[in-house]
Amino acid sequence: MKLRTIILLAAMLMTADHLQAQAKYSLSAYTVTIDGTSNLHSWNESVQTVNGKGMINWNAAKDFTLQSFNIVMEVNSIKSDEGSTMNNKTYKALKSDKFPQIIFLLTTPVSIPLGANGYSIIAKGNLTIAGVTKAVSMPIKISADGQKKITIAGAQQVKMSDYGIDAPTALFGVLKTGDMITIGFNTTFTSSN
Repeated sequence: MKLRTIILLAAMLMTADHLQAQAKYSLSAYTVTIDGTSNLHSWNESVQTVNGKGMINWNAAKDFTLQSFNIVMEVNSIKSDEGSTMNNKTYKALKSDKFPQIIFLLTTPVSIPLGANGYSIIAKGNLTIAGVTKAVSMPIKISADGQKKITIAGAQQVKMSDYGIDAPTALFGVLKTGDMITIGFNTTFTSSN
């Protein structure tokens, strides 16, 4: 009987190192920008309405795994430094009447060492813009404040033509935006458990 108890106790101790706690996270703070160029000057827009959620496995031994993660940006909340004319051209170019959201969805889980602040990884996922979904490999940095808050920041260059978007023009075609834009983000996700 004692041998059985000792074996059972040893087995429990050995598996304790591999236990995982799964936690849900919701977006609690964010800054999302879209930067681009034109034949006259560079331009900047900010996304005012963003939602997101994620699931993290906290591994007792040595790391945590970003199991799932998504960010949803509302197209009609994009605001330009250039004012309402540029806003409306953005909405039209992104076909906001048919496709009101830009969505990033993580497709491959990523493990991060515990205590690694500003840990750089490549997040593989799908980016959907104007109804077109493309696989992307996005460089991001992750920081964890215990198990309460996770900060994820990064930037992704996007060629508008890859998503079937005609670069906006103005002044009867005299002003033309460049095809390449950069979507930058700094997000904080808070545990909702």
